[in-house]
Amino acid sequence: MTLIEKEYEMLLKDGYIDGSLYEKHDVKRGLRNPNGTGVLVGLTKGADVKGYDLVNGNKVPAHGHLLYRGVDLYDLASEDKDQFGYEKTIFLLLFGHRPSEEEFKEFRTLLTDNYELPDGFIESVIMKNASKDIMNSIQKSILSLYSFDDEPDSQEPIELIKKGISIIAKMPAIIAYSYQAKKYYLDKKTFHICPVDKSLSLAESMLYMARGGKPFSYTEADSLDTAFITHADHGGGNNSAFTGIVVSSTSTDIYSDITASLCSLKGPRHGGANRMVKGMMDMAIEEIGVHASDEQIAMIIDRILKKDFYDNSGLVYGIGHAVYTLSDPRCILLKEKCVNLAKEEHQTDKFNFYSRFEGIASNKLMEKFGKPYAANVDFYSGLAYEMLGIPEDLYTPIFACARVSGWIAHIVETVLYCNKIIRPAFMYVGGDK
Repeated sequence: MTLIEKEYEMLLKDGYIDGSLYEKHDVKRGLRNPNGTGVLVGLTKGADVKGYDLVNGNKVPAHGHLLYRGVDLYDLASEDKDQFGYEKTIFLLLFGHRPSEEEFKEFRTLLTDNYELPDGFIESVIMKNASKDIMNSIQKSILSLYSFDDEPDSQEPIELIKKGISIIAKMPAIIAYSYQAKKYYLDKKTFHICPVDKSLSLAESMLYMARGGKPFSYTEADSLDTAFITHADHGGGNNSAFTGIVVSSTSTDIYSDITASLCSLKGPRHGGANRMVKGMMDMAIEEIGVHASDEQIAMIIDRILKKDFYDNSGLVYGIGHAVYTLSDPRCILLKEKCVNLAKEEHQTDKFNFYSRFEGIASNKLMEKFGKPYAANVDFYSGLAYEMLGIPEDLYTPIFACARVSGWIAHIVETVLYCNKIIRPAFMYVGGDK
């Protein structure tokens, strides 16, 4: 036994913290109240997540709504929109209102002027030391942008907005080129570096470059634009947004703030959940096929719950959410887009399998735990990306590409109105030595 192994065993024995101490000292694990609601730690006008009603301190299930600056997500994503729906959502999140035609024209130009990466950035930063996980490559690239900024440490809110817009605009190129570097250096495959196209929206640009220049249809571009809108923000309490807020409260640079949020989003319990859903569903389809009976699907779900399928965690990935109870509006919108994509890509059988799996899994979990379990945004996002021809390596990065706008909005809001370092407390329960 090595020294590390020996000391680790001792640590597990001597450093054990009894779970009952959390309740005894009223410590909120995961910043959660006993009823599952989040502990209030901040104020925001950015996004409002409504997943239940509170009656006498108890959660009462309700259909979910997500509002950006008071505007319902359904209205943003369902109205007649051109290919720049996400860009208009960015404007709304940053400035609190929808842009006029003239305002949007100027804002759109500001974004496209920031599409391109600094000279030599692709060769010196992205193509060197390719990472097996694209999220790590993105983190490296965002941190490296600090070196190309004349005043990277500025904490003036208006400067943070300008820097934030530059980061948002560069995300598709950073993600696509990071994937191509991995593809060439680690996967030993041919790579394609597509130059940025300023005529394209952010969603179109991401789709075009992620697929190595392959043309796209209106249905495909509209679907990814909707996915970007649904992922743009989810309040200040989600893990990645809160991580960025915590880091920004130290008055460090915005590149460090965004990198911290990216580190959080990478985790399979957060932004990486869409890949866990994809893996689970791929294994289920391999086992029973897309034309399986409801009884066969129920059997797979039972095996998952008994920790006898997929990763043996007992978790049905993509079903259930910390806030939403009866429905997740983001899931509903992505599911609608998947219907159209499935028809265009001749994947209707697979979509129908997902849809039946969703219903059966929700019912199974309801029976087991006695409360409603609705599909969340991750359940259909991986399927949508698959039908769009987007490599699985990019599922979580695309989430990041959309969510960065929400992170920046929350960071600016916190700097403007809170401006106090975040420092919660931990209780020492170790005794004297």
